[in-house]
Amino acid sequence: MTLEQVSLIVFFAVIAVCGAAWMVMRDLFWGAEGQGRLRPQSLRRVPTVHDEAPAVNLTGKLDQGFEHLVFESGFDVSSVTAFLMLVACGLLAGGAMFTYSANGMLAGLAGSAGMMLPLFAMMILRSRRMREMQEGMPYVVDLLSRAVRAGESVDQAVALVGSETKGVIGREFTRCARQLDMGLALGTVMQSLSRRVRLTELRMLASTLMVHRQTGGNLPIALDRMAGVVRDRLNGARQMRATTGAGRSSTILMAVVSPIAYILCFVYFPDHVRPLLTDPMGRILLITAVSLELIGIFWVLALLKRPI
Repeated sequence: MTLEQVSLIVFFAVIAVCGAAWMVMRDLFWGAEGQGRLRPQSLRRVPTVHDEAPAVNLTGKLDQGFEHLVFESGFDVSSVTAFLMLVACGLLAGGAMFTYSANGMLAGLAGSAGMMLPLFAMMILRSRRMREMQEGMPYVVDLLSRAVRAGESVDQAVALVGSETKGVIGREFTRCARQLDMGLALGTVMQSLSRRVRLTELRMLASTLMVHRQTGGNLPIALDRMAGVVRDRLNGARQMRATTGAGRSSTILMAVVSPIAYILCFVYFPDHVRPLLTDPMGRILLITAVSLELIGIFWVLALLKRPI
């Protein structure tokens, strides 16, 4: 590869990094749609992925899934900015590997790995954020029950949860309290909350509050029973994670040992790895191995997601 081609790759990498940095700063200081903290805000709410109907085709499902991932991971950026960050990481990793080895296939593999690592990081952050909200659900349901039993209305109980609860779930209920203060119906607010936070326990709470608002009944008793159900679900999930901890750890080790071994062989024993890059059969075997490794990693992630 010539010096001009390397310069072109570096140029596009720098442009992507600058674009991603600009969009991050725009989202942090001007808002995701350019009408945020330093500009006069519009009264019209900007539509998000939660306002869209579920997609029916594969492309739409991938787009909505990525937008949900960015939102649920806690990053205060738009999905376009997050995708630009993935592209920038891939270009930087691929360009660095190409500068080191001058091999297009190896640079492509490094670029793919550079794009996958931030994606895995967002998945981990989303899992931690969702688990934090799930762990706080019993306290939230108990606090709602005590507030309603003390004579507070449901709207006042929601505001109390938002002010007394810390963390992500407290901010979500604070947002619900503000929506109720603006005159929105309780059913609309709960539906919006269940779309933003896709937890089974929170959907159960939203359904309970909406049914009570429509039909009435003894809400404190229903909330007490629901708190018991939520605790049982959490205890069952913890027991499942503890029981399958050794198996999950060994599975993760088997999934990551192959890429680490290949990197170590490439650094310390390049002569043993060179046939995989120069020989046609070696390239086919390398592509097959990488494809099977990616399939195995995604399969492991799907298996790890079930007990949580």
